[in-house]
Amino acid sequence: MNIKKNLAFLILLAVALTTPGCGVVNSLRAKNSLNDGVREFNKGKYQLAEEKFARSLELNPDLTNAQLFYARALNAQFDQSLTDDLGKRTIDAYDDIISKNQDKPDAVDQALAFKANIYNQLTRANPEKADEYRAKQRETLEKRATLPSATAKTKADVYYTLGVGYWQESYDLNASYVSHNKPIPQSVLDKMPPLAEKALKYLDLAISVDQQYANAWFYKKLVYIEKMKFSPKEQNELKALAMQMQDKYMAMQKAQQQQAATEAPAAPAK
Repeated sequence: MNIKKNLAFLILLAVALTTPGCGVVNSLRAKNSLNDGVREFNKGKYQLAEEKFARSLELNPDLTNAQLFYARALNAQFDQSLTDDLGKRTIDAYDDIISKNQDKPDAVDQALAFKANIYNQLTRANPEKADEYRAKQRETLEKRATLPSATAKTKADVYYTLGVGYWQESYDLNASYVSHNKPIPQSVLDKMPPLAEKALKYLDLAISVDQQYANAWFYKKLVYIEKMKFSPKEQNELKALAMQMQDKYMAMQKAQQQQAATEAPAAPAK
């Protein structure tokens, strides 16, 4: 009886191996290579993990988890080096995920989020190309917010990130002058208004999605302070608006603290 079972198994194996592409066998080998890669990734051996994930994709190019882990292995190496070349390879890997998984919104959303972060890191790592990378980061974030599957939280977070980014760009232009009590050059002042307006636009979008987004209100305060630097005739109005934003932020912080205290489990009786 055992001989018959073994013979049947060998026949099935032979059929699998002679099937065009050896689909069943390759699928199993791809998953094994994926699992090997995950083990190496968890050990911090990212280059070896990359090789394992690449092998998994050779065997089964449609294996979404292998695509995601391959990109993450590249991403982990990029985090350590911050080189343009590795950044581009990582972005290409995320683009591959996006193009091949239009029917898997979670995978696309995750790929866009990581891709935007790569551009953000490249902005800081390569100041000479900062404007180019910053524009691509913002374009990627916009795509993420406009995905049909985007949740309210995702949209609010993306709009908040964009708003903070525009505020940060304006602040960075003048921070060194302010910190040294030097007048801000007119050439710098001229660049700040459109950045402040875009910061307000996106922070307002975040708030329109989530009225209780406390940090968005806080950054609106900082934008009004920024506007005070290039709108001296509106100092009083802008100061009042900044104080209103501060009051909203503090009220939300207090409400959140009270809610957390209410929801906290009671201390055990002694």
